[in-house]
Amino acid sequence: MVLGFELLLALDRDASSLFLTRSIRLFAYGLIGVLLVLFLKLLGVSDGVVGTILTLTLIGDALVSLFVTTNADRYGRRLMLVGGSLLMALAGIAMALAPPSDGSVLWFLCLTIVATIGVISPSGNEVRTYCLSQLRGFPDSDSIFVKCGPFLALEQSILSTRIAPSSRASLFAWYNLIGSVSTAFGALVSGALVVFLTDESALDVNARTTTSDKFFSYYMKISHPFPTSQLFRNDTTPSSPEAPMTKLDSYRAVIAGYGAVGVVLAVVFARLSSKVEVEHVSEPAGEALREARPTEATALLAQPSSVSASSTSQAAAPYSWIFGNMSMESRWIVARLCCLFTLDSFAGSVITGSLLAYWFKVRFNVDEAALGQIMFVSNIISAASSLVAGWITTKVGLINTMVFTHLPASVLMILVPLMPNLFWAKAVLFLRYSISQMDVGPRQAYVASIVPARERTAVIGLTNIVKSLGNSLGPLLAGYLISVGQFDVCFVVCGGLKIVYDLLLLRSFGGADREAAALRRGN
Repeated sequence: MVLGFELLLALDRDASSLFLTRSIRLFAYGLIGVLLVLFLKLLGVSDGVVGTILTLTLIGDALVSLFVTTNADRYGRRLMLVGGSLLMALAGIAMALAPPSDGSVLWFLCLTIVATIGVISPSGNEVRTYCLSQLRGFPDSDSIFVKCGPFLALEQSILSTRIAPSSRASLFAWYNLIGSVSTAFGALVSGALVVFLTDESALDVNARTTTSDKFFSYYMKISHPFPTSQLFRNDTTPSSPEAPMTKLDSYRAVIAGYGAVGVVLAVVFARLSSKVEVEHVSEPAGEALREARPTEATALLAQPSSVSASSTSQAAAPYSWIFGNMSMESRWIVARLCCLFTLDSFAGSVITGSLLAYWFKVRFNVDEAALGQIMFVSNIISAASSLVAGWITTKVGLINTMVFTHLPASVLMILVPLMPNLFWAKAVLFLRYSISQMDVGPRQAYVASIVPARERTAVIGLTNIVKSLGNSLGPLLAGYLISVGQFDVCFVVCGGLKIVYDLLLLRSFGGADREAAALRRGN
């Protein structure tokens, strides 16, 4: 089947469990991502301190993720996953019980540490941007927070050993789709719970305004940054005395639910078999080379496919806190990939979802309800189209799929601000989203295939971290361009840099697809 649904049904117990944990975890991130900043504001944290907490959390999380992903194969993947889940549970409980801010350094440090070690995700995702313009108004102080926890790298590394190389692109597309849908449901449940717990009329079936109507209004309000400075001032007032629960207490209840999910994750991770550990991985000979390595990267590619996977690390290298136990050969290739992925992430962060929504607001005076519809349709189209990428990969290869779906999407991004009216702007945007995420599954499959199994966790973790850091830089440029009245230039910069990324990727690694095709013909 084109969509690869039969591959999903054929997964073994360990792989199925990881798809389950993905959905559970992203649901939890959706729960907390919508209201974390609002919660901090209700605790009495100032705008500047909130930004500082989230920024320090980003830095600390990157270091934690780097340590976990470079050492998981030494100490045990299952142990790291269970430990991370328990920390997630403890962080949720600690955050829910956090007292109002007293302005002390100790309170600040404790909250920052809790958010860091507990993989608190203010973005509602694992590698994603979060607009802090909500704290100070937009666009005068536009900053970004990006979160990248260690779960993603560990799960993808294990999945790469539990599924066939030819199925990775399709299954990673499903993996991403399940995560996106779970995040969306988490956000919906989060908002609905807050409305239900704080609004007395939500319990009245005869009320003229339905709970769903009130929730949609609330969700739109906290999901879009205009004008959010006023939003925070309004939301710091307590609910009416008749309400079942105050707004702050309702936030605590949702965050406690995040902690409960951590316990569930720990139970599921603990039931994984010993086959998920690296010492139990039996990688087919040469599998890491056949699909991915560019001919100019190493002379090993000239050897037949019977080359042992262990030969890929013949250039032994000392342990590194950045690269772990990767061979010198792998470090060179991964370093090049990291540079390319950083460029792509930086380009993408010049136009984030929040900035895109704000552009529609400025250009066409679109109201919040219509903006929600535009972004919802865009994300649904994007998620659904990614399932086709696996089928395309079987026809043209991983790199070609990444480039020849991503390149037209980048051109369409440049065309969006050139459209004369809202209809055509939405049409071009929807067309872009129909192909813009087709490269995600193949890219994850490529990264998983480019190194031997024992190096995958470190490689996936490192590439995710550099993408997150790249994401944190683009909004600085976007904020400057917007402040000087050049909002449309952001689209040109975003699309242009992504085109450069696509061409460099094809130039540096495109030979791998040609070699793989020749190998298939030879076999």
